[in-house]
Amino acid sequence: MELLSANSLDQQTCRRARLARDPRFDGEFFLAVRTTGIYCRPICPARPPAEKNVSYYRLASQAADAGYRPCLRCRPESAPGSPAWEGTTTTVDRALNLIREGALDHGSLADLAGRLGIGERYLRKLFEQELGVSPQAVAFNQRLLFAKKLLAETDMAITEIAFASGFGSVRRFNSALQEHFRLTPTQLRGRGKRGSADGTITLQLQYRPPYDWHGVIDFFAHHEITAIEHVSANSFRRHFLSCGKPAWLEVRPVKNRPALALTVDLPDHRELRSLVQRVRRMFDLDANPDIIQQSLGTSTELQPLLAQSPGSRSPGHWSLFEASVRAIVGQQVSTVAARSICSRFASACSTGEQPTFPTAAGLAALEDSEFPMPGRRRETLQALCTAFSGREDQLTLTDLASFKGVGPWTVAMAAIRGAGEPDVFPLGDLGLVKAWEALGGEKNALKTDCEQWSPWRSYAANLLWRSLSQ
Repeated sequence: MELLSANSLDQQTCRRARLARDPRFDGEFFLAVRTTGIYCRPICPARPPAEKNVSYYRLASQAADAGYRPCLRCRPESAPGSPAWEGTTTTVDRALNLIREGALDHGSLADLAGRLGIGERYLRKLFEQELGVSPQAVAFNQRLLFAKKLLAETDMAITEIAFASGFGSVRRFNSALQEHFRLTPTQLRGRGKRGSADGTITLQLQYRPPYDWHGVIDFFAHHEITAIEHVSANSFRRHFLSCGKPAWLEVRPVKNRPALALTVDLPDHRELRSLVQRVRRMFDLDANPDIIQQSLGTSTELQPLLAQSPGSRSPGHWSLFEASVRAIVGQQVSTVAARSICSRFASACSTGEQPTFPTAAGLAALEDSEFPMPGRRRETLQALCTAFSGREDQLTLTDLASFKGVGPWTVAMAAIRGAGEPDVFPLGDLGLVKAWEALGGEKNALKTDCEQWSPWRSYAANLLWRSLSQ
């Protein structure tokens, strides 16, 4: 089947995809039915409507902005995301990611524009050109869909769900659900067991199959930091600080379903939505494996690796700041050595019983003797942490590249592991060279050969790294 264009929706392709309920297109477009006022995923089990009554949209927020309500059967809020479809510019893509993380729940549009380095008016113009909806409309729809997910999958109190979804008041929450779903929160409640006696929350995070769980969990095991992370064959557990208080999460595969189960223990549920987006990025749940395989499958060298690891992903670290610290620490040393140094940092910076990954302020305050690395590397790390103390979430790849002692390899690793960039290939990585030569490739030709893997070079790199452990 012909793939949809990045710039427009092909009506015939959409029609064939939704009539076939093709799962490859789940999340890549939504269909709205004029006679019912409802919008659905292309895999919706309901009887297919007549084509004359159907309109197609790239984003759920576009359908919602046009006045349609989400279907209660196929639950559009559960559709996997597709970042490559959500705007043809890097700025819009970054803005969408920040909105998903709640940037407009706790800040203004001017604040969001400032983080993107553009003016508020220009940001509005970009959204209108690329998506046809305003940033506020996208944020509002994200709140609605996340609220619906929490109502369906948890037994959280209505008040907690309202604030966890990003609404400023319960009254506004109730009226929004009534207006857009024509149902009350109680009527939207899911059935069956949802709660947990220990007060934790468990949500299912959907993805497009196949999913190389073993490859992803092997990555986390290979980079596990003692006492902070606990990795087994069937789970990933991490301790962290949320609003300055201890918290933890655990991720497990869901048997016989294309989803991962996320269990969290948070002191403030208003952090839940941003945490869900963080985990989705870490486990690369928004990738489209079929499209990636079709692109990389043209390489004879990568074909056997794709066959060995169907559904290969590009997993990442907790944040761009953490990925940057790990990359700087990992310069010229093994992954095992880098893990050991990060564990030492965690122990030195932690004030409670449970260690967590150190903050920029914590690292900046350490004595030079606490940095088991060459002086220049220590100075680079100290400069980064001093500059972004208390504002780690504002770090960008451009900022990182400006520090003395940070070269292309460090920026590339942070881009892949911290920013989730799909098209980065660290040419100077010795592991990639070793894996490439093991496949019969020539070292001097790698720079040219990897160009054919664009725009999925990060996935090619992960396949090569993965081959070293198979």
